[in-house]
Amino acid sequence: MIKKLLLTASLATCISGFSQTSIFKEDFETEAGRNSWINTDRDGDGEKWEFDNSEIDSFTGFYATSWSWFFDAFTPDNTLTSPSIILPNNADKKLTLKFDIGAFDEEVFQEHYAVYVIPANTEFAGTEIPIFEETLDAGYMDEAKHVNIDISEYAGQDVRLVFRHYDCTDLLVLLLDNIEVLEEPKLAISDINKTSVKIYPNPTSDILKVSGLNKIEKIRIFDMNGHKVLETQNSETNLKNLLPGSYIVNIYSENNVISRKIIKK
Repeated sequence: MIKKLLLTASLATCISGFSQTSIFKEDFETEAGRNSWINTDRDGDGEKWEFDNSEIDSFTGFYATSWSWFFDAFTPDNTLTSPSIILPNNADKKLTLKFDIGAFDEEVFQEHYAVYVIPANTEFAGTEIPIFEETLDAGYMDEAKHVNIDISEYAGQDVRLVFRHYDCTDLLVLLLDNIEVLEEPKLAISDINKTSVKIYPNPTSDILKVSGLNKIEKIRIFDMNGHKVLETQNSETNLKNLLPGSYIVNIYSENNVISRKIIKK
């Protein structure tokens, strides 16, 4: 953390002309904020998202929890849907969705979740295509996983965010906090850990390359139905066996996840 603060300070004078605007922010610290979300038990098992402020290392204050085990095994399908968010449309800016996620066990952490952006005047049906989906790859006991998703394609729209915990059984709990939508220049302070991240060529017919990160732990590629079709630890991978279409690429680097959409020709 100290390194990050020092790096931010040293770069601040270089990029002080840049600014970012918080379009939406939720840390669940107020009752009004918590009550503004639609909390849905989609599978009718009597379990929903809850809000807790128990002291743990990876989260502080209030955070949202959804359980897959609590003295009994669950197969959850719980959604937490945000209030309406009006997204601006500025050509020289990008929109980034950020949130913290984690589990609370070093062994049974494989909670599965997805994130959706839906029109503000519609209800979540469950058939929508997620903008991000994963099964947690660790418990994140000491520090939450920080997820960053480019949602610029929704600029100019009124939307809601949907966080869905599902497709897992008999594990423990999924934790969620610090949800924020930022409008920021193409290069901003918040991009320090992902400055100049490039995924190219896009579209591609075979080879896909990732550059601009000091460390890549793994890369996962999902089809638009949320199925993982490829995983690699290499910065260069061959997609020739994938069918033509759109895919989501999740790049895991130092407790961060950077998500991008690609097209396979």
